[in-house]
Amino acid sequence: MITALIMMSGCNIINIFKLRSANDDVVPNWHSQFNQFDIKTDYIGEKTFIYGSINGVDNFKFLIDTGASFTILLDSPKVRALTLPKGYELQLGGWGDEEDSQSHQITMDSLKFGDLEVRQFHGAFIKTSKTRYFDRPDELIFDGVIGHDLLRHFSWTFNKKANQVSVSKHPFTPSKNTYAIPFDIFMSKLYVEGKVDFGDQHTTQQDIIIDTGSRHYLKLSAQYLENHKIPLPPAYVTGADIGLSGKTEHKRVSLPSVSFGKLTLPHIKTNLIENADEDDYWVIGNGIFNQFETTVDYFSKTLYLTPISNHKMTIRYNLMGLEVRKLLSGEFLVRYVMPNLPGEGAGIKAGDVITHLNTIPTKKISKDEWLTYSTHPATYTLCLENKACVELTSQHIPGYSTH
Repeated sequence: MITALIMMSGCNIINIFKLRSANDDVVPNWHSQFNQFDIKTDYIGEKTFIYGSINGVDNFKFLIDTGASFTILLDSPKVRALTLPKGYELQLGGWGDEEDSQSHQITMDSLKFGDLEVRQFHGAFIKTSKTRYFDRPDELIFDGVIGHDLLRHFSWTFNKKANQVSVSKHPFTPSKNTYAIPFDIFMSKLYVEGKVDFGDQHTTQQDIIIDTGSRHYLKLSAQYLENHKIPLPPAYVTGADIGLSGKTEHKRVSLPSVSFGKLTLPHIKTNLIENADEDDYWVIGNGIFNQFETTVDYFSKTLYLTPISNHKMTIRYNLMGLEVRKLLSGEFLVRYVMPNLPGEGAGIKAGDVITHLNTIPTKKISKDEWLTYSTHPATYTLCLENKACVELTSQHIPGYSTH
């Protein structure tokens, strides 16, 4: 989601590397009498947020993002009120084909999550007006991003079904039915080896980034298919991902399977990202991790996926064709309308605000509930702010959402 990449300018490269190493000597303080504890947690859709304090001020909301090299603060009212001194300039880029995000370095005297604390901790600060990740200020419903510089010290366990995140100062002890997948760390990124099946007897082994900041299931380079003359599946949709470099449109398909060691996951929804390098943009995200109790253990460099009792693997498809975000009001902002799907046919536009779904105020509908509605074929009535209500009918797409 907010994976920070190096932008090609001399000073910026130096400053990016400077920030990547700024917290190398920081030793976290563990104040708990226990080896593991839960942190106040909130799951929004497929993304995971935890609450912490900065400089003694409580209830800052952070996205946990293993794909981010370092910790980032956003200019929410709570963060602005801290008046942190401005350090050196940064230019951050990631997903998207538009402008990169302007940023600068900051230092926090104290950053704390429950009984875990780091002091004199460095990070980046991004203004919403200086990034294409947001279109309007009230999209900013969290305060920052926790990246590799803090995550690397511990073992982190995520359980969406229990609405829980726990942190441990010791290696994870797996159960008998846990899948253990070793990972490597390079340039602050975590890589697992995966096997992707494209069908027609074409498979490939590839290093794939572990990205808990991504809401998606699997992303890979569209250039790989082109270079190896692999035909696109006949059923696909066009979607958009929005990151630090704005919006990137791409095709979404369903691939036969992806495997990690002994674990094989069938019919995986996959985003094909346009890129010049066929080895770039191979990512496994929270769409898959949230199907399990997932542990990212930096001690043993192992990704552990433990099946959840009475839970069946579920892939959710955006059959309405509307990419939405929660606003501070609780209503949904349409960020992107997928072509040739019901939302476009109903005349809905990017920038529209959805106030009601089937007479239910969207303030009362969680992002997770919205995703469930969107994946179920039905006729829906959507009411838009300052516009008339519209009706759309979604249906399955054979070969994509059904197999």
